[in-house]
Amino acid sequence: MSRAGFLLALAAMALAPVPARAQDDAGTAAAVVLQLAPSPRPLALGEAYAALPADELSLFYNPARLAAALPAVGLAYQTLPAGAAAGSLATAAGFGPGVVGVGIQYLSYGEIDVIEPDPSRGGEYGRPTGERVGGGEVAIGAGYGLRLAAGLQLGAALKVLRLQLAEADAAGLAFDLGAGLELLGGRATLGIAAQNLGGEIGPGRPSPLPRRIRGGVGLRLGDSGGPRVGIALEGHAIGDRVVFASGLEATVVAPGGLALVGRVGYHPTIEGDARGPVVFGAGLSLDRFEVDYAFRDLGPLGGAHLFGISIPFAR
Repeated sequence: MSRAGFLLALAAMALAPVPARAQDDAGTAAAVVLQLAPSPRPLALGEAYAALPADELSLFYNPARLAAALPAVGLAYQTLPAGAAAGSLATAAGFGPGVVGVGIQYLSYGEIDVIEPDPSRGGEYGRPTGERVGGGEVAIGAGYGLRLAAGLQLGAALKVLRLQLAEADAAGLAFDLGAGLELLGGRATLGIAAQNLGGEIGPGRPSPLPRRIRGGVGLRLGDSGGPRVGIALEGHAIGDRVVFASGLEATVVAPGGLALVGRVGYHPTIEGDARGPVVFGAGLSLDRFEVDYAFRDLGPLGGAHLFGISIPFAR
């Protein structure tokens, strides 16, 4: 696909209910920004992120898991083909009996040439007007996770959306609800979340939000001071389809406390999707300061590269 084709595809997702396949196979849906992995770690784990992790990024997957998140701020940037780009900023901190998370995701479509029908060729072909248009999407969210008795966690999140393409724009709301359950002293976790609940949105003809229900299990093996492994298995109900994602995270602690992390994940695709289903990532961590990277093959388009950091507030 050409640069113009990729950008036109992003624009079409914002304007009309067509298959939104930029990142997450959500089917016929609007708000592409809600279908993008916000940071390297979840992408590298196949976006099986409802149970295993407990950090500021839980805001984007299962707000209940915010209840176990330590105070931190995370920043990420993603390069996409054809000049498009995306990024996120998220933070979590204790507030009252639970933990509050606040975050923002954005997607820039880049710019494309405006093409109009060429009357000299019967309107079947286009000609450039010399104008260029751009657009993008923003989602600002806030969530709260509360730890109850016996390892049970509950959470909810609200997202404010704004979509814009050239002079057309739209705004709307989306809601998430989640629950988590820690077992075996936190070595096993169950998580379930209903995401992107709300009405239709779109700067063109309104389309449904990319609603999904995700549920999974996370397992942690090993000790914090030595080698350890995290395993995430997850099912996603998207419309009338159920798909499965998985991720593996291995950590080795080097002398001096520097942790080296490797990740691999499986993220399902649908027919006609040129993206590779296997994703990879790596990271470095020292005293909870983390630097992460992830890559996903996008077929003939090239690849998506994600870079991120997470900075702790306190121990």
